Amino acid sequence: MPGRLRTAPAAGAPAPVPPAPGALYLAVVVLGAAFAPHLITLFGLTEQLVPAGRLAESMAVLTSAVVGGQALSLAASGRLAEAHGPSAAFAVAVGAAVLILGLALTTRTTDRPAAALRPAAGAPAGSVR
Repeated sequence: MPGRLRTAPAAGAPAPVPPAPGALYLAVVVLGAAFAPHLITLFGLTEQLVPAGRLAESMAVLTSAVVGGQALSLAASGRLAEAHGPSAAFAVAVGAAVLILGLALTTRTTDRPAAALRPAAGAPAGSVR
């Protein structure tokens, strides 16, 4: 990797524009469109399953876990891309997605605890938390 590419971000200078900014823009849009439903589902399920008194703590832990997981995965995929090319990093991402899909399908339950179906104290009439 050329020295100017390593030192430009550290010096606060903008990094060089990629050769195909349109393709990069398209990739970011597609990934962003996939990431938003993930976050909405994650936080929505947490809100439904965690007792109201622990909701703030649970959201804080969940946010930290998401950020920490992203940091670790970006570091690992960056090293893989440098050592074996971008296809290796993408293969790991696809493998992780397949693993998560398998986990979601095998641990999915349709039964919800009865406590989750009762309205929370002070909730408006007709609402179920």
